[in-house]
Amino acid sequence: MQAKVIRIFSVLCIALAFSQVADAQKYRPFRAYVDQDGWAIGMNVGMTDLWGDVGTNAAIDHYGNSGYFDKVNFMGGLFGRYTFHPSFSVRMMLNYGSFYATDRWNEDGVKGDGLAEGSDYVQRFLRGQNAKATIVEASVLAEYKPFRFNIEGRAYRRGQLFIAAGIAAFHYTPYSTVAGGPTFVKTYDLSLEGQGWGGNYPKKPGRVQPAIPLAIGYRWDIGERLNLGIEYMYRMTLFDYLDGVSGNYISAFEYEQNLSPADAILAQQIADKTQYFNNALSNKPGTLRGNPGNNDAYSTFTITFAFKVPVRNKIWWADRRF
Repeated sequence: MQAKVIRIFSVLCIALAFSQVADAQKYRPFRAYVDQDGWAIGMNVGMTDLWGDVGTNAAIDHYGNSGYFDKVNFMGGLFGRYTFHPSFSVRMMLNYGSFYATDRWNEDGVKGDGLAEGSDYVQRFLRGQNAKATIVEASVLAEYKPFRFNIEGRAYRRGQLFIAAGIAAFHYTPYSTVAGGPTFVKTYDLSLEGQGWGGNYPKKPGRVQPAIPLAIGYRWDIGERLNLGIEYMYRMTLFDYLDGVSGNYISAFEYEQNLSPADAILAQQIADKTQYFNNALSNKPGTLRGNPGNNDAYSTFTITFAFKVPVRNKIWWADRRF
């Protein structure tokens, strides 16, 4: 009888101990689940999108047109992230990538029923422009994970939503094709709209520009030292020449007065492609080539992978709530 009581008492003690451990784990996060104080280093790679004057007017047409995946471009790079609270981190990034857009993406809209000749789809399609840009980008962002601000509920989940914002600087090189051909050439020095020629011409933007990155993503801890994430980041720029299109068409005479003979011919063949794609007359000088009222932007949809650097400091959650 005594042995039976001892066995029952032992089982109850073990059950109580396990329940206490489980209950304690509800209020103290596993280290494997939560970013420790200190550094993580990682890499990111993903698809890019150029949001400028060239291409579609609406995001749904940008992603939904039948030619979107014909020329996919990518950006990738390295980053370091310092965590000083489970909810707050600072990330420093260095990326390289390319972007692409074309007025051919409006073809599906042109084929639609009942479209007026002067519709946005038709105007963009007839313009026939395309643009490509390569970018080297450096940025600093502040990250916030809202569900890890308190030590209850979702704070213990391996997967965490995060948002981020910061500042960036990028060096860009714009390209476009010549006439109706497939070869891309650099356009910055050609001043397709007279940039930098003085007088009433637009100012020539520098090759290094600032941007404001905004991001949202989701990150999974897949071990004590590793995490995997997905992220969408949109960068607002402060100028309108990332795609090389902004203001008005200019005349052949103006190119000849300001460029070498070879560059003048090249600039004309790039700046006005209407005649090559649509068997139409050239656009009149002074008519709109783009929309100078809207600055350009670019975005990325990336996969991230990071390694948490081991530290010997006191663990942040040892003796205090967060």
